Amino acid sequence: MKILGVACSNRKDGNSYFLLKEMFKGISSIETKIVQVGELNIKPCELCFESCATKPFECVIKDDFHVLLDEMKSANGIIFACPFYFYVPSKFQSVLERISCLDYFTQKNHGEGHNPLAGKPCLLIVVSASGSSFNAFQILHHLQEFALMLHMKPITVNHWPFIGFSAKTGEMEKGAILKEKEVLKQAKELMPLLIRKMKKEIFTELSMY
Repeated sequence: MKILGVACSNRKDGNSYFLLKEMFKGISSIETKIVQVGELNIKPCELCFESCATKPFECVIKDDFHVLLDEMKSANGIIFACPFYFYVPSKFQSVLERISCLDYFTQKNHGEGHNPLAGKPCLLIVVSASGSSFNAFQILHHLQEFALMLHMKPITVNHWPFIGFSAKTGEMEKGAILKEKEVLKQAKELMPLLIRKMKKEIFTELSMY
């Protein structure tokens, strides 16, 4: 099994990255990997209507987008750790738009059944200095709409806003999240929920054969 952590920040080695790194500590029986969007060259969606998804879920723009998408395809579960900018960071918004276009044009050109992300469990996390519940809900709702459109399965948590987890960093500098011991503890407690859901999906898939 493999869990992919997507650090959605435009900033390399920001608090989203450090949070994922802490969440993966002690997970030895499952492969884990973090991809930082801030390290990738990802261009905005160009709305290539005639050439988009001529092959299922393949984007014609040549950049690092495929690096992230390939990792998402191969993972059994995905954690999106997204900081609060004005909604989501611009580079990650480009990721959302391009995957959304691929999903639409793959269905249009090839029919149903070609979505490699369908059914994948995912955990949605928003990272911000204030931990504002209103800001958190805005981001989590945005991510939830994206995940559900792709038929992914977001993990719910047992406290508001339920559709994901709000991680308060207290400050904006890199590494500030590492001072928030209770936040880190709560985030790590979400890992068993994701792993159980992954195992259930794998068992369900195997039982179909």
